[in-house]
Amino acid sequence: MKRWILLALMVIVAVAGFLALRMNLFPHSQGSQYHLARTPDSAYKYNLCSEAFAFAFTNASNPYKTDYTFTDPFRNSNDTIIPTLQDMNLSDHTVSFSVQIIIGQVATFTESIAHVRALDGISIFLPDKQDHLQRTSVPQFIISYLAPNASAAVLDYTCPTQWVWKIIPNS
Repeated sequence: MKRWILLALMVIVAVAGFLALRMNLFPHSQGSQYHLARTPDSAYKYNLCSEAFAFAFTNASNPYKTDYTFTDPFRNSNDTIIPTLQDMNLSDHTVSFSVQIIIGQVATFTESIAHVRALDGISIFLPDKQDHLQRTSVPQFIISYLAPNASAAVLDYTCPTQWVWKIIPNS
């Protein structure tokens, strides 16, 4: 009987040790929207600087580019965001996007965001020099139109002069 209890305790300690080690090795596996946020009904509220067309399941040879490059607010470099239309959810008439975030001199992230509707905005979170995530109250781009079959979307980029970056609480 004592052997079974000892064996059970050893298994519990081993599992707890494995979980603690895994949490320390992979601290940023918190979810798929670590660097993105959706702002519902954001259209017609901001000045727009650029427009792009996103087509579902495009490849690198697509002549319509969704790349948008801007000056990094925290470093002496440029950052680029590249949204790509991925899929449509027919039950709620929303789409999902994959967004590649290239932070000059730091890292490149590819995030996805789902349940985006026409007229929603997408905000990008950027790390400052102390690695605190920051975002603006103005989304970086607006989904101004979705084709009825979700094969294309019109993206309107807001002007970087409107972006005021603030630390995200509890980040």
